[in-house]
Amino acid sequence: MTFTTTVHLRAEKAVTVSMLVDTGATFTVIPSRLARAIGLKRRRPVSVRPADGRRVRLVADVAVVRIDGREAPATVLIGKVEDLILGVETLEAQGLIVDPRRKRLSPSWPYAVRLGGYR
Repeated sequence: MTFTTTVHLRAEKAVTVSMLVDTGATFTVIPSRLARAIGLKRRRPVSVRPADGRRVRLVADVAVVRIDGREAPATVLIGKVEDLILGVETLEAQGLIVDPRRKRLSPSWPYAVRLGGYR
């Protein structure tokens, strides 16, 4: 299931973009030019296997992602890609699930973080 949604990405700078919600994608993926535009710098190389089975080398970093007023850090894979893909790991961190009938995101739990022992 795929559809698009508006996402606010932030590192040193912030942008609002339209991303493809892909329930078959684990991680969020963005092109290198967007990573540079928001100031992602601490990149770590990773080897991933997309659905077609080949091995692809990308780099990973962390950005703050805001969707529908919910905000959390997310792993972002960066490389020579065309589409901006919003993966399931990012949706889970936001407490969002895909409503396939309406092709939109819906809350799966109240957005709250429990910080055990935090004062």
